[in-house]
Amino acid sequence: MSGIPPNGAQRASRQAAGGVTHGLPRRNRHRSVIVVGQVILGATLIVSQLFVDPGLDSAEAATRPVLVSAATLRTKPMSGPAWRGLKSIADQTVGTLILSDQDENSDITVLAKALVFARTGTARYRTAVIAALKAAKGTEVGGRTLALGRNLPSLVIAADLISLKTADPAFDQQFRPWLRSLLTKVLDEQTLIMTHEKRPNNWGTHAGAARVAIAAYLGDTAQIARAAKVFQGFVGSRATYAGFRYGDDLTWQCTAARPVGINPVGCKKAGILIDGVIPDDMRRGGSFRWPPSGTGYPWESLQGALLQAELLRVAGYDSWNWENKALLRAVRFLYNRAKWPATADDEWQTWLLDARYGTSYKLAAPVRFGKNFGFTDWIYGPSVSGGTDPTPAPTPAPTPAPTPTPIPTPVSGAATVGTTGPSTRIPGGTSFTAGTVPLYTSWKLTGDATTLARYQLQQSIDGGSYANLKLASATATSAVVATVPGRDYRYRVRAFDKLDRASAWVRGPTLTASVAQETAATYTGTWVTASHSDYLGGKARASQTKGSEVTFAFNGPSVGLVGPTGPTRGKAYVFLDGELLITIDTYSSSFRARRILQTIFTSDGSHTVTVRALGTSGRPWFAVDAFFVMQRS
Repeated sequence: MSGIPPNGAQRASRQAAGGVTHGLPRRNRHRSVIVVGQVILGATLIVSQLFVDPGLDSAEAATRPVLVSAATLRTKPMSGPAWRGLKSIADQTVGTLILSDQDENSDITVLAKALVFARTGTARYRTAVIAALKAAKGTEVGGRTLALGRNLPSLVIAADLISLKTADPAFDQQFRPWLRSLLTKVLDEQTLIMTHEKRPNNWGTHAGAARVAIAAYLGDTAQIARAAKVFQGFVGSRATYAGFRYGDDLTWQCTAARPVGINPVGCKKAGILIDGVIPDDMRRGGSFRWPPSGTGYPWESLQGALLQAELLRVAGYDSWNWENKALLRAVRFLYNRAKWPATADDEWQTWLLDARYGTSYKLAAPVRFGKNFGFTDWIYGPSVSGGTDPTPAPTPAPTPAPTPTPIPTPVSGAATVGTTGPSTRIPGGTSFTAGTVPLYTSWKLTGDATTLARYQLQQSIDGGSYANLKLASATATSAVVATVPGRDYRYRVRAFDKLDRASAWVRGPTLTASVAQETAATYTGTWVTASHSDYLGGKARASQTKGSEVTFAFNGPSVGLVGPTGPTRGKAYVFLDGELLITIDTYSSSFRARRILQTIFTSDGSHTVTVRALGTSGRPWFAVDAFFVMQRS
């Protein structure tokens, strides 16, 4: 496990990672790069004039918010976990805001302060935002477009939320030309526009979100229209835009001769459905294989893509529905096929997805913010008037074991709908009650979706009779259930059509969950024993030393790493069978014990999971409380 880069996001960000072809020379030709870049850029700006949407003029754009209006935010609550999570970040000091540092989160703190100001009108939050914006100017120097793409959108949104043009008109007159210059500023041989238009992966999506945010703030409709064309090309419309440069490994593409950013509907390879795959990020985990090698890059790419889509929606574009809801298909692939749900700094995406698609992905508030955005549980959550956005309620915490209820007798006849077999794993990013292990069960619809009325999910314990489980909604396709370690569980599901005809029951395997205390693992490096009443067994192992490792051997298809999060908690690598799987971040604004920090869903059999502490600056501690293991009985 030597030679691992600083973290998963940085590994994804390497300019030549995985054989990426950029069509640009390296530093030994730096002068020619700048000249070529300027020529390309000039052509880009000229071409952009050809893509102006005639239905969106500058006057209309000037009246639109960049992301959300202050009036809308004033309908949001000032109580509850989402507000408390937002407020706890807003009340922190911004610290040193450096746009060239792709891993710093000061921009998120600025966004939090702007949101709280928009809701409360408390002047000190606005004052802090203006100070941070002034301090940010020039700190992009020495960085890369990935860092700028991650750090800039929240600052632009914050400037809009506090109405910088009226709060500090003199500075706004400096802020605007600086923003415009960032579109074409050469950083490590690229510009934001070049990165957006050439990189069909996390680099390009983050750059695109920053580009649209800048254009929206400036009221630049030509720039927004051009960015919209590029984004539509990314989600699969080659007829709209096909200027991306893809990596050498095209094995995840549906058609290598016609590569796209997100695979089209129904795409299959070797009989495997890869509809919704983001090929240029999936390849970073390795060439096509099934099951796929674990990689966090697709979720990283979606962080930029979802924010980009939302900014374009506010600007008047139907971005969420382009290419048969490509973004939803990408998420469904990750959840339903790859079995990689949103965890850690991807949690915020679940609330935005539900707000735009009416799905049920959202996690319990407060959710973690991401690399470029956050606080979606508050922005897109319920309003104080009692109204809510048109989305289902948040996925509930693990439910207690059900009591048997009568099985309804369906109407006779063949149903027009059915389901796949239920798939079960240990969920990530979840809290739990001591003495239980949460299991996440999901399934997919088969048949005519327009005739679906509801699903019925049931659970059998230790081979006993099946009992109904309550779903978050009639058509929810997943549930989280609290199970008792050491007992056997089996799930079955069926679908009902609108004539109340039921499909046949489809059963999953029999499963058993177990808990292994932190003492069951092997430790290298410097670790100490920590005590807390909320730890399982009262104790955990903790390290603040970079390179300290813990290794746990398990047998089964799913394992969960249990530990605390908190303001002093940092990052760690997670390896599966010696291969880097993901970088996790255990930071939270307040101490929270009994969290499933990361879950792994893999092939059934014997495996090892190794976690390496990174000694994160300013918050070096990483702790291991226990391991949850799911086995097939």
